Amino acid sequence: MVTGIPYSFKDRYFPIVDDPEAFLSCLNSQVPRSFRVNTLKSSASHIKERFDSYSINIRPVQWYKDAFISDEPEVGATFEHLSGEIYVQELVSMLPPLLVKDRIEDKIILDGCAAPGSKTTQLAAMMKNKGLLVANDISYSRIKALKFNQEKAGAANTIITNKDLRHFPKMEFDVIILDAPCSSEGTIRKNFGISSLWSEKHINNLSKLQKQLITKAFDLLAPGGFMVYSTCTFAPEENEAVVDHLLSNTEAKLMDIQLSGLRFSKTIEEWKGTEFSSEVKKARRIWPHHNNTGGFFLAKVTK
Repeated sequence: MVTGIPYSFKDRYFPIVDDPEAFLSCLNSQVPRSFRVNTLKSSASHIKERFDSYSINIRPVQWYKDAFISDEPEVGATFEHLSGEIYVQELVSMLPPLLVKDRIEDKIILDGCAAPGSKTTQLAAMMKNKGLLVANDISYSRIKALKFNQEKAGAANTIITNKDLRHFPKMEFDVIILDAPCSSEGTIRKNFGISSLWSEKHINNLSKLQKQLITKAFDLLAPGGFMVYSTCTFAPEENEAVVDHLLSNTEAKLMDIQLSGLRFSKTIEEWKGTEFSSEVKKARRIWPHHNNTGGFFLAKVTK
């Protein structure tokens, strides 16, 4: 159970969420256990067959044919998990690569804040190990986990760099995934301690960093390329305000986001007296109680 959620947290988000009671109730429940099939090593049909033989019940995800949900903890103890045939990953974390899945084979791609490698290994599988995937992260200690997961998944088209993205060498990428460091409010259901560390000061500091990161990432994007900016937080300062900053200071354009079977919500048009560009409406929020997931924010950008 989530305990000790600050009143200021509720005061912030109850006015902008459609059903505050459902929202809070959802935060007080465990997020479903989910995983995706690593198609470099296996297939959804094979994994379903294997798990049936183990008597482990798994349920398909409507909007992603390679993803499954299971209530059984034995999923993490299977040979398929040990060998890298499946990757345990929260459902909303799988979304950024899905927004560019038709444009990544044989391309040069950057995962700007990659560790521990959930989206990196997902991208490599979608790319069928073709093209070039650069997985970058500022933290050397987290790079170790990224390298382990890369090798376990068989992501052979991937190189790892250990850079502050704000100082990444000048080059051009066809696609960029920027899953930015954030206050992680949307992960409360799996990490209940986050609520006790929550503060608006932390949010504001992260917003400054995110604005620098998204501007640099856009600078690295090739003309005609695509970038997905995402966070796992509810804070407008880290979501709409960051995208608005990019639109106000560059020639970036936002694209519509659609994914059949998943409920998206509209963005926030105004926050604390600041009105955002009308283009920000093309970004999307995911509230936990709408799809029984974590919370998430997505914006798809083109140059």
